[in-house]
Amino acid sequence: MDPGALSDYLNLSSKTSTFVSIDVVGSTQLKAGENEQDIIYTFLSYHKLVSDTAYECHGEVINITGDGMMCRFQKPDDAAALIETVLGRLPEYNKRHNRLSRPLMLRLGAHTGEVLEPQAVNAGQWISQTIDLAAKLQQGSEPNTARFSEAAVTALQEHGRAYRRIGWDSALSMNIYEHRSQTAAAERKSRRPDPLHVLVVEHELDEILRLKKVLLGRHHEPFSVYSQNQAALCLSGWQAHLVLLSVELPWNTGWELLTSLRSDNGLSNVPIITMSRQTTGDLIQKSFRMGANGFLRKPLDDQQIVKRVETVLREFYP
Repeated sequence: MDPGALSDYLNLSSKTSTFVSIDVVGSTQLKAGENEQDIIYTFLSYHKLVSDTAYECHGEVINITGDGMMCRFQKPDDAAALIETVLGRLPEYNKRHNRLSRPLMLRLGAHTGEVLEPQAVNAGQWISQTIDLAAKLQQGSEPNTARFSEAAVTALQEHGRAYRRIGWDSALSMNIYEHRSQTAAAERKSRRPDPLHVLVVEHELDEILRLKKVLLGRHHEPFSVYSQNQAALCLSGWQAHLVLLSVELPWNTGWELLTSLRSDNGLSNVPIITMSRQTTGDLIQKSFRMGANGFLRKPLDDQQIVKRVETVLREFYP
């Protein structure tokens, strides 16, 4: 790099922006066996859909890498409008402009933070943790779903936007939230498991028996284990739809298990209700910060079990 070009990187200005990362789910498989012209037309139309919508929402596309696109907005609400609009237009796009045999599905991620902008340097060359975090949030999203950082949600001015809180992501060290397209939400609703598999991680026999009685009475399928290692072994071969976790397992392994569940991409969306005999505000806050979706006080009460379980299930399986 010549000295003149290096000086561009030294003249930095800091700005707070919201970045939206967008990518096509399984694009390699989508293209397999398809006509090259149809592939080109379909993906150029996808780029146009995102670019036009970003412009309408007062933003800009700063980088296109393969099927991935990065957009930048001065206002977080404009970034949220882009996400909602693109997901809302996607069914019509698939109907009119997608020439492939399968529909395009998108993953999106949004994060708000500071970025240092070099003078006279292409935006695609920016190096920023804020941009990286938007991309990582996108990578963890489900099809036709967007994940928001807590920083992005907190910065929204239009508080009527209700995004579902997923919980603490230990890999990213932040709370994350989710927005689903209506199509994705309907698909999720139709997939509510029956029976519901509930993993009970508890070492107190009385509480295990009580939980099993209540869960079986609701036609759920409970499976109980007594330790962190047993839970990990069970989850490796059994699909749990809900975890009831005592944080009072010996040697603090309950907290360790909560952390590992929220760090596992394959299990990060499984709802977790923590249980404890301690009910201090600090402990409950710690539980939620680490990614729990509900809390139960021990000794357990049948009505409270039913109420808390149903509340969490309505959120995850409408």
